[in-house]
Amino acid sequence: MVSSLPGCDMGKLSIAIIAVTSAALVAGCVVEAGIGPAPGVAVSGPPPAPMEEGRPAPAAPGSAWVSGYWHWTGMQYTWIPGHWERPHPGQQWRTPKYSMRDGAYY
Repeated sequence: MVSSLPGCDMGKLSIAIIAVTSAALVAGCVVEAGIGPAPGVAVSGPPPAPMEEGRPAPAAPGSAWVSGYWHWTGMQYTWIPGHWERPHPGQQWRTPKYSMRDGAYY
């Protein structure tokens, strides 16, 4: 163990070591673009048929109706009821979709 080095500020040395170590860790991170679409989440099967539901009057002018849909919770499907939303410019609602791939639903 070195208690001190002549002409060396231990605080600055510690900061330099941390900076070099951090730079080496960041430089070691690599992000690669995948080929094709993300695999998604495998579910137990197709969702049930959509539920029939009424559409109440809009809560505010300019509101858009978002239809109800089945959501996979990780264990089962849960119905998310339809509702009115105030859309932001450029946004569009897309209902979740489930598809079969390689014998499994995603």
